[in-house]
Amino acid sequence: MSRGPSMPILFKEFAVQMRGSRSALLLALLIGLASIAARLIYGAIVGQLDRGAPLVSAQIGQILFITLSLVIQALIVFLAPATTVNAISSEHERGTFAMLQTTPMTPIQLVAGKLVAAFALLLILILAVLPVFAVVLLFGGVSLADLGRVLSTLLITALLGSVFGLFCSAATRQTYSATLLCYALLISLVGGTLLAANLWSLLNSMLPAPAIYVFANPLSAMAAALVPARPPDIISFTGGLRPLVLLNLLTRGVIDAGAQGVLPLYRATWMLYGGLSLLFFWLTLHLATPRRRWRPGKVDLALLLILLGYLVLAYGARDWWMAGLTRG
Repeated sequence: MSRGPSMPILFKEFAVQMRGSRSALLLALLIGLASIAARLIYGAIVGQLDRGAPLVSAQIGQILFITLSLVIQALIVFLAPATTVNAISSEHERGTFAMLQTTPMTPIQLVAGKLVAAFALLLILILAVLPVFAVVLLFGGVSLADLGRVLSTLLITALLGSVFGLFCSAATRQTYSATLLCYALLISLVGGTLLAANLWSLLNSMLPAPAIYVFANPLSAMAAALVPARPPDIISFTGGLRPLVLLNLLTRGVIDAGAQGVLPLYRATWMLYGGLSLLFFWLTLHLATPRRRWRPGKVDLALLLILLGYLVLAYGARDWWMAGLTRG
């Protein structure tokens, strides 16, 4: 075991995350809401069958899978920042941040330890809900590739959310202000992008909005990742039970590209969120530095090299992820 100062802060933060009732409440909330959503949508599907709607087992599995994925993504979007939004601000409020400065711990060890502990909790939450997905997979109609896209989108969203919450905590140094800042920007991102896309459609004869309007929206990314798992369009549902309608609403129609089939919008979102995670992590490091906050150092050089490597990788894979932004 390493005896460096980074390990104690990691173990201490993880113990704080898991100790008490908060982690249990988060687990109960995520699993409970996912189970309730699955039960409600299954009941709605059975109601459609009673009216004579032509459905088979695979189509039931697809509808359940789409609904669960969107519900869990929405929960992760708002739960991820909550795991870190008080991580640094609480140290200032308790007066323990000055004590940490007297230890050999560096800002990167402090920030990385808190981030890894928070992300580990989010990973546990995601793993805990997998049994609900396993029940859905029993119906069929969903492939492992579909599940892989959903899990990848959940993980990258959880990573960016936890880094962003940490950034807000370090920037404001007050938990109340950090929470307001974090969720105000988050709601503006989710609602603002969809509003902008809808306005564009209204001003352009209801044409599908360009993908660039919604690719930063985590719900739109999940909706795009779910499109290959949608039921056939020819299925008729009564009572408004049409999963594709919700997917089109969240992506403003950019998921379909005529003869090209499905636009992989989520790929561009993955690349954007990866770059933003690096950027917010770097900003948090400087905000957590007590003196000479913006003076460049060896850590900045290392992060700059990582960021440049990421940009080179993104440029090399541009045909892969930019396919989700253009119709060609």
